[in-house]
Amino acid sequence: MSETLGLKCRCGAVRGVAKDMSPATVIHLVCYCRDCQAFARFLGGEGLLDGAGGAEILQLTPAQLVLGSGQEQLRCMRLSDKGMLRWYVDCCRTPVANTLTSARMPFAGLSAAFVDPATEPATHERALGPVALRTFGRDATGPTPPGTHEKVPVAAMGRVLRLLARGLIGRRAQPSPFFARGAKSPRVTPQVLTAAERAVLGPV
Repeated sequence: MSETLGLKCRCGAVRGVAKDMSPATVIHLVCYCRDCQAFARFLGGEGLLDGAGGAEILQLTPAQLVLGSGQEQLRCMRLSDKGMLRWYVDCCRTPVANTLTSARMPFAGLSAAFVDPATEPATHERALGPVALRTFGRDATGPTPPGTHEKVPVAAMGRVLRLLARGLIGRRAQPSPFFARGAKSPRVTPQVLTAAERAVLGPV
């Protein structure tokens, strides 16, 4: 059974929904990598990382995400000219998602910080289940729970490939909040950080 989760930025100006959410359709993980930490510092918000520098992410397909009010607040950045597209809202700098640079790839890493905090715990549990994976523990800034992986384990890559395969077969790259149908470029021109700007955000 799948659930629909409400999405809301911290100030409430941007809202939406995440559809067809279940442990079978979402990979619920915490990533401690340096880039996720740098993105959180770029946004300058408290509470975006856990005590060990981990960012909670929900990997799914773009077609599962629908933005309603406040879409004009959507912004995009890249930590380097080869980095992922990292989406956030300008009104309160809440992270939204990470995506690949190709509009054809049915992949998005939704930030758990963008899930409406008023969501009922039971609904949240049915939609996501427990954290299934903790990656890049080598970059953590504090103690991590048992089972945290130093990098990305091979088994986890298999789950991502299955997510992509289901998305490609089901044509789940569209509709997308991040790429207009038929467009090759993202809806918002990314801000690409210079090497100096990236260095200010922490280790590379």
